[in-house]
Amino acid sequence: MVWAAISLEIKTPLIFMVRDEENKNHGYTVRSYISALDDGLLPIYQPGQSFQQDDAYIHISKMTKEWHEEHGIWVIDWPPCSPDLNPIEQVWSALKGELDELYHNLHELRNNEADKEILIARTKEAWELIYQAQIRKLVASIPAQLDACQNAKGWYTKY
Repeated sequence: MVWAAISLEIKTPLIFMVRDEENKNHGYTVRSYISALDDGLLPIYQPGQSFQQDDAYIHISKMTKEWHEEHGIWVIDWPPCSPDLNPIEQVWSALKGELDELYHNLHELRNNEADKEILIARTKEAWELIYQAQIRKLVASIPAQLDACQNAKGWYTKY
């Protein structure tokens, strides 16, 4: 699981989330997410900025909301079951495309520490190929996306 933030001006480094060993399933939890926010969001967040995330449980849990309040982070209210207009989703898609173009055999990697390190290194390499101009264009398109979504009454748009 990977976390990053984007804006008109920045693209953060990737934060590779760590599985929560205290969790019975050893999966990604609210604690994993908050750790990623500590490492990735706190260094770049400026008071008064808006932070957008979706409504995944780890994003909207009481513990996460308390963390946002404690750090003065203003989170955009995102209704459940809403169209996914977050530009980071298009950036994730571009990252996957870069990975596929660079490394056709990623599916051959195994679930071991050595291959995890290879995957992390390759993902970071592909991330560097996502340019700020591309991100700026996506972020700048948000007003047009919102208009298209409203005109389509929440149904499909070209975005």
